[in-house]
Amino acid sequence: MSLPSTSAAALLQRIQHGLSKHSVEFVYSSHTLWPLPKTPSLPQQLRVLVLDASFNPPTLAHLALVNSPLPRFSKPDAKSVVDDGHDYDAKLLLLSVRNADKTLKPGDATYLQRLDMLQIFAQDIIQNDNFPANVAIAMVDEPTFVGKSRLLQAFFKSRFATSPHNSKDYDIQLNFIVGFDTLERLVQPRYYGSEEQMSIALRQFLSPEGDNSRVVCARRALSTSPSASGVDFAIASKFISSGRITIIDIDDDVKTYSSSEVRDTIHQLGLEADAWRKFVPQGIASYIEREGLYRSTS
Repeated sequence: MSLPSTSAAALLQRIQHGLSKHSVEFVYSSHTLWPLPKTPSLPQQLRVLVLDASFNPPTLAHLALVNSPLPRFSKPDAKSVVDDGHDYDAKLLLLSVRNADKTLKPGDATYLQRLDMLQIFAQDIIQNDNFPANVAIAMVDEPTFVGKSRLLQAFFKSRFATSPHNSKDYDIQLNFIVGFDTLERLVQPRYYGSEEQMSIALRQFLSPEGDNSRVVCARRALSTSPSASGVDFAIASKFISSGRITIIDIDDDVKTYSSSEVRDTIHQLGLEADAWRKFVPQGIASYIEREGLYRSTS
């Protein structure tokens, strides 16, 4: 269920002017019942993977993250999930129009172009056994994961309230899948005001008694432990040991790929070069070339 560009532009304007309910705008879904399955089953916990990024552009590293299997979480409790051989129940590509560290720069893809790319990118997302994924795209106007978790929970509650499928009985667990650089920002006190405020916010974010969100983090290339990747392990370790933050590995061939490398390579060598194409899915490469993105303007 995709939206025409005029509708996407209207949604972007709404969220940028603070007119969106819950500061979230829904852009695309693979079917109308999302995040429920197409044929809703008995009430259950819905495990939603959230890939939140700037997508400037989407890369094969993003694809490896969103196609990674549901991990086995340690020390399960009443509200936890374990690997039962199934994939995440739903997947959400979340475009942040406000980032704690990044602002829109000259030469960047516009937000509307990124939404275009995300709809192309969504076609490459699979579930176990190669079934089409239960996937959606949304925009959010909130820079922190703690804030995004709160807004998304309110968004789902509102969405379920109007559903005819007793979806109010579903419990949503958000699983934010990130790279190590993002994990490093998650546990940095400067994003919260103080270490005490950070501890309070993270407990609410990750605790089963709070938002019950989880963080699934891909190990950085050439790293053998979380502490080797610049993360404040003293802060992160208690959440890792309790299973609220889980470390996974993705393919070595793509874990070093980054959006900035795509932009820099095109800027230096031009769209005619082949070097940048290995970093992105084929459909994204075709879109970048067609739109003339990331070329040097000097």
